[in-house]
Amino acid sequence: MRAQAVNILNVILWVTSVTVTLSSCRHEAVLDQNLPEICFERDVWKIFQTSCNIQGCHDGTGESDYVFNNFLDIKSSVVPGKPEESPVYKAVITSFGEKRMPPDRPLSLENRTILRLWILQGANPTSCQDPSEQPPGYVNPRACFQRDVLPSLVSKCASTDCHDVATHEAGYTFVSYSTTMHAVTPGNAGESKLYKVITAPVGEDDRMPPPDKPQLTAAVIDSIAAWIGYGAPDEFCGEVCDTVSTVTFSGTLWPVIQTSCLGCHGATNPGGSVRLTNYSDVAAIVSNGRLMNALKGNGVPKMPPAGSLSVCRIRQFALWINNGYPNN
Repeated sequence: MRAQAVNILNVILWVTSVTVTLSSCRHEAVLDQNLPEICFERDVWKIFQTSCNIQGCHDGTGESDYVFNNFLDIKSSVVPGKPEESPVYKAVITSFGEKRMPPDRPLSLENRTILRLWILQGANPTSCQDPSEQPPGYVNPRACFQRDVLPSLVSKCASTDCHDVATHEAGYTFVSYSTTMHAVTPGNAGESKLYKVITAPVGEDDRMPPPDKPQLTAAVIDSIAAWIGYGAPDEFCGEVCDTVSTVTFSGTLWPVIQTSCLGCHGATNPGGSVRLTNYSDVAAIVSNGRLMNALKGNGVPKMPPAGSLSVCRIRQFALWINNGYPNN
């Protein structure tokens, strides 16, 4: 958290130094995209709570058309990626007149910068909790994007000639939080393109994944629905990853392979001609060292290509291999 605060402070100092050289006071500096992530719950929500969502203003009791009681309300005043087209941002940088917000105490440069950066980065409902602030062994009980949703999307949807970066079929890619959000309406699974296509009746043209590809399980579909339902945040999840007990192929590793690998390395047109459909397939690439090299990115592209396995998961594979990679 301290490092994050320092990064944001450095951004603000940089913006300030550039802004003073501009001839117009209405426009903040154009910001580079390689900057610290601004998180809604940690950085943005408190600005609205203290400066906008106050009694008689934007709390729902005033005359304003805008209510800022939650993320979805705030998102309605934002054009993701375009601060200058976002009503809320235009209001906070207006210097005078009835459209200036807040009317009596303008936001600081720091808060304007945070708001601008958040919009530039997509205005997502991120929370970005610092893992160091969670109790040891903490596991978020909710369906989490990075842990429960993304691996299945990367494996089953972001395969070659489908929704990977190179192909982006129908304009969608599912390799990260920001790209996935293009197909998600936070808080409403029924209106989200992602949920519509994965629940479309089998045989319909827009059903995803296609019938000749490995399908999402009912549990994954339920997790996606739940995740969208409570706002589709990108939050800290934690994971249950035991490296003390015996690592088994069937109970420990096969579920990981099914979720994170099988979409690209299934029976039909497997990536790199590598099939991982059963124990024998996996053992074959373990014996020549290809599996660990791929998981670690040693001399070859790291796998999975988007959303690599955690250090703990890779350690589980190493322990199993060092034990002779039994079919247990």
